[in-house]
Amino acid sequence: MALKSTFAILGLVAGSTLALSAIPAQAANLFGNSGIKFDETTTVDFWFVQSKGAFKSTLSVVEKAAPTTSLGVLFKENVASLGSANDFLGTCPETVTSPTGECHNWFTFTGGVEYSLLLDSGNNGNVWSTDTLNTPVKPQALFSFVATPEPGKYTIRFDDKGAGDDADFNDFTIMAQIKPVPEPTALAGLGVVAGALAFSRRRKSDRKS
Repeated sequence: MALKSTFAILGLVAGSTLALSAIPAQAANLFGNSGIKFDETTTVDFWFVQSKGAFKSTLSVVEKAAPTTSLGVLFKENVASLGSANDFLGTCPETVTSPTGECHNWFTFTGGVEYSLLLDSGNNGNVWSTDTLNTPVKPQALFSFVATPEPGKYTIRFDDKGAGDDADFNDFTIMAQIKPVPEPTALAGLGVVAGALAFSRRRKSDRKS
């Protein structure tokens, strides 16, 4: 009976694992040039890729309703570039880091609030990932979905206001990954598994006593 009970619990665990894998990642209500907004509070990981511009810029998260007020710096150029020889290339950690000195950062977006990413180049001007915040209204960032086994990955490439708005979209490049939010049914399934395991342990303990 103990062996059958163990097999039954393992089957329950396996079934719950399959159910979890079948649940899609939490979808963003908006994640692109129209804005950033999630139905539920969601954490997004960010990685710096490279910069190619003579400006010294800072990338921050802002609310759309207060587009010049930083809620948190993602990455900051401590030096504008490594030099003009390679199109003002900037790399991490040589010229760009997060506030903690890393090449990775994250931000937790509150559900129902609309956000944007601000690339602040000081006296050389600001641009936003949300088209309607830019003057004139136009894209200053390109969001590209990255096809990988890990869901929710994007490359975001900014075009600053240098070189007469050349629209090269290589002035500041990052990668973002939206972390999936477990569905309530999935969490309930995990609770069932935990309860079954606890019940099995109690039965074994009762037999021994």
